[in-house]
Amino acid sequence: MASFPIDVLVEIFLWLSAKSLVRFRCVCKSWNSLLTSPFFIKAYLERSIKLHKFDLLKYDFNNISRVQIHYSPKNELSDLNNSFVGDGEKFKLVGSCNGIVCLSTFDCKNPHRSKIFLWNPSTGENRALPQPNFCVSNLIGFGFDPSSGHLDDFKVVNVNIHFEKHSNYTSQVEVYDFRRNCWKQVGNIFPPLLTKHLRHQSFCSIFPSSHLGHQVIFKNFICWCPIFCVDDEIVTLLILFDVVQDDFRKMAFPDIMPPTEKHISLLDGCLSLIAYNSSTDHYEVWLMKEFGVCELWTKLYTIGSIVNCWPVGFAISGEVFFLEKLYKGLRYHSPIQCVLYNVGSEEFEKFGVEVDSLYSTQLVPCIESLISLSSANNVEH
Repeated sequence: MASFPIDVLVEIFLWLSAKSLVRFRCVCKSWNSLLTSPFFIKAYLERSIKLHKFDLLKYDFNNISRVQIHYSPKNELSDLNNSFVGDGEKFKLVGSCNGIVCLSTFDCKNPHRSKIFLWNPSTGENRALPQPNFCVSNLIGFGFDPSSGHLDDFKVVNVNIHFEKHSNYTSQVEVYDFRRNCWKQVGNIFPPLLTKHLRHQSFCSIFPSSHLGHQVIFKNFICWCPIFCVDDEIVTLLILFDVVQDDFRKMAFPDIMPPTEKHISLLDGCLSLIAYNSSTDHYEVWLMKEFGVCELWTKLYTIGSIVNCWPVGFAISGEVFFLEKLYKGLRYHSPIQCVLYNVGSEEFEKFGVEVDSLYSTQLVPCIESLISLSSANNVEH
């Protein structure tokens, strides 16, 4: 194969898994040069968006955090080695972009022990970030700046909430730049209404339900959909962090959408929501047809016959992951089970995964990638 024309060799390599390509770097110098070149890394990433997609299912079981790859549509699971986080250390998946995943740990008793990692699950490479200027909080976001021209221009946002005299609440927001390998303080920019609300919540469970919720990366925005109460009224809205401008934005939902809790996700490359309708006791799936326009949310379909289920997100195949809590008498029966909703057949099926908690279970879409974490200047546009 070493004598093949370079264009033929590239085409063959683009169909292979990242794990195989990492091994092939050792074959000869010319292969190593090709497979580590910015040209091939970019081409492989573009091909992966079509061919090499998978979901990361993170959950806690028996008080241990686990991550597995979920392959659609066979609904098979494959274990991943995340021992670099630390034995017995609980963590959450903050998010994934360009095949790189951000993980964070949170120790409320000793915040200085909390850590943030970047990880390429396709190659196994990982990197612990330098400690931020303030403590690693439970409010972490992970995104990517597409305007810079670099495929590895990753950003991590760390939000600390502080209570001051006279009931004042302030935030300390800082942003990590992967290419510069440093943190930058950007000030008290977290939305004041949320700052006050989140300060009243308990931050001392490992990942409480009162945090911003699971995030979605869409274009240059990190998106959350938190739920909170204002004057005894439930309020939900989109919170966006622009990684280009290093600033937060808020976006309201249209009145036609159910006012109760919503779970943010991605579906067909668009922002989507799984919204609970308390009047019908059903979940509704909504899609934002045009980003940034509040009125252009469209209801795609309704999921009926839901009993004691909590949405996790959409699999790449379009199936919806739910967690099912079973009653035993008047109490919930543990453990909690994962079920899949098939949109085509409108049926649920057991998935064979048991979890400890609703809020520590995450489904994060990912793609295979050859982006390296050892150097911050290895991928040019």
